[in-house]
Amino acid sequence: MNQKKILFDVTTVGQFQYAYFEHVLDSVRDLCEAGSHVDLHITTSNCNPTSSLRAGEDCALYDQDRAETLENNYPVEKIDQLNERLRCRNPEGSLTVQIHLISPDWGKQVVDNHRRVFYDNIDGGYDVFVHSEEDETIRPTNILSFMDETEKLRKLVGHERLPDYSIGFVRYENQMEHLTKRRVVWEFEWTSEVEDTIDHPDIQGRYFSSPPWHHQGMFMATREQLIAWKRRGPLCLFDKPVRRHGYHRERTSGAMDLYDEEYCNVTQLLPLDSMEDFYIHHMPDKNNHRQPGKVIATMDLHKRRMAVLLVNDSKRKLWADTKGRYNGINMFVDEKNETASIPFDLTNYKAYVKRGGMLNQDEIQEWDWSDEKKEK
Repeated sequence: MNQKKILFDVTTVGQFQYAYFEHVLDSVRDLCEAGSHVDLHITTSNCNPTSSLRAGEDCALYDQDRAETLENNYPVEKIDQLNERLRCRNPEGSLTVQIHLISPDWGKQVVDNHRRVFYDNIDGGYDVFVHSEEDETIRPTNILSFMDETEKLRKLVGHERLPDYSIGFVRYENQMEHLTKRRVVWEFEWTSEVEDTIDHPDIQGRYFSSPPWHHQGMFMATREQLIAWKRRGPLCLFDKPVRRHGYHRERTSGAMDLYDEEYCNVTQLLPLDSMEDFYIHHMPDKNNHRQPGKVIATMDLHKRRMAVLLVNDSKRKLWADTKGRYNGINMFVDEKNETASIPFDLTNYKAYVKRGGMLNQDEIQEWDWSDEKKEK
């Protein structure tokens, strides 16, 4: 990330999710400390305090009364604290912060302001443009992975076809009621999406897409992608946000318009062999219990991906050096007391190492450890 230039725009609505947003700000600070030059733009809005509330009037930003919107935007005490928290110590990096105050009359579509910020700064020399809601952790790993995978994609499809695609992300939550608090994806009805890899020329078997609609809560883009999306058919107009009836903020913040065939018609790509780099934590961890029928553990998605890789190339060694020697995680018994109990069986691990870090047919079967414990 050293010397990379990043424009990072986050939309916040009031302050009721500020505790989550603080984690986002920590990640932004980490980018600077890693040597990046970061310009953070915070787009925010809120309704007037309850003292000016007319009878029966709701806040257009929420599905709730204005009395529940908490404090109005950023008081000077919070600005002062953020000046300290967002001060970059690395002299090779930099971090600037701008807070854009937007009228609440835009309603949930206030999120569209990030596109104006992007295009107002399109010639600012940025390596990547990032937009997110305020309750998702965007790690430096996510941004680096996006840039790295985008360059790999460019080499495969060329400059002209690059704007036809966008390296995507999938949100996860920790399933708090589960025994292991496991990571789960909950927003989609997963069927054969992993197995049905994208069959476009030059990228066959390398990528897949999440089930429609591809709601991410965020997205990233390069300058050339943003420029191309301005005039992309059938109705992208990415640089010209307009008021739309029945609008929901996830249409743009979640990149749904970007992947919608009726708007931008860009193909979402998730790397088959490295999807773990493209998971985004939805910090509230509360939405997965609303759709229990759609919940799938990230481990099970991992197994599905490994199964596809195994079918595509049964002799592939995923975690091996150029000489075919395993170069993944090393596990060994490190107990010096020879009389102590050693309740560890490394048979499967040693076989895994011998295969160069590939799961076998038995190991890619999906099962839930906690369910097995209940059965016993």
